[in-house]
Amino acid sequence: MVARSGEAYCTAVSKESWSVHLRWAPWFRVVRLRLARDRWPRLSEGPISVVLRFAWLLLLVPVLLGCWLELLVVLLLLPFVLVGRVMGLGWWLEIRTRGCRAGVVRVGSLAAARRVRRALREHLGTHPGVADAHALLAAEGAVFTPVEVSVRRWRLVTHQLSPYGRRRWFLWRRRLSFATAVDSLPSGLGDDPISAIIAIPFLLLFAVLFTGAMLELLAEIALLPLVFLLKLCHLLPWPVELVRQGSAELQAEVRGMFASVRARRELTAGHALQLPLPSLVRRVPQPVS
Repeated sequence: MVARSGEAYCTAVSKESWSVHLRWAPWFRVVRLRLARDRWPRLSEGPISVVLRFAWLLLLVPVLLGCWLELLVVLLLLPFVLVGRVMGLGWWLEIRTRGCRAGVVRVGSLAAARRVRRALREHLGTHPGVADAHALLAAEGAVFTPVEVSVRRWRLVTHQLSPYGRRRWFLWRRRLSFATAVDSLPSGLGDDPISAIIAIPFLLLFAVLFTGAMLELLAEIALLPLVFLLKLCHLLPWPVELVRQGSAELQAEVRGMFASVRARRELTAGHALQLPLPSLVRRVPQPVS
């Protein structure tokens, strides 16, 4: 049963999720949040992962500053860029798959760019590339240029998509989470008095869930030294879990710290995805010599 569910998960994520975006900036943006997001450490080794996440903030700060500075420059240059495009520079569409740029389309006008964007979104929803989309591109005078996805960049993508193993350091799996408390808050309410009254019970529920999650976490932290000592002495096993799409499944209970590390690494390696490098152009098979 576990093997079948793993195969189904691999099949589901192996399908490229294509997207088409209209580029307003005068260049392809260099600094993006994915530079830090794709390197977010997995919470697989307890305190070590927590320390790595704090170290990750050292990367996040310059990336955020770089994003804001680049966006500020884009906003300052945008009026001149718009004038240039109206005078004939054209518009560009970016075709991406899971955040990776795989192709660029150039068209003459904003209206044509929007029509091509809509047509490409419909086309890529049922076709894996643009090999059969020459007619709709030619109708708008669009020029398509493929972009080769970086192997290193795609390796980071598959790393984030792959299920992974982790050891549970706490005595029990937490029942309450801060994410559940945040999800209980209403969205879409206005600033009128009626909306404020409607939000009161949701705010009370958020306060209860947040307080419960905080108390449970403090209790587990208080018991952690004793639990860790018992696990070191082989009196308590290490629960090894498989994390997939945010949910954890218990796979084994291993006694011994080093044995649990090996079990976790084997579980991660056994569920690592091997997704083919995406491409918008049809690859011609090479003759076998």
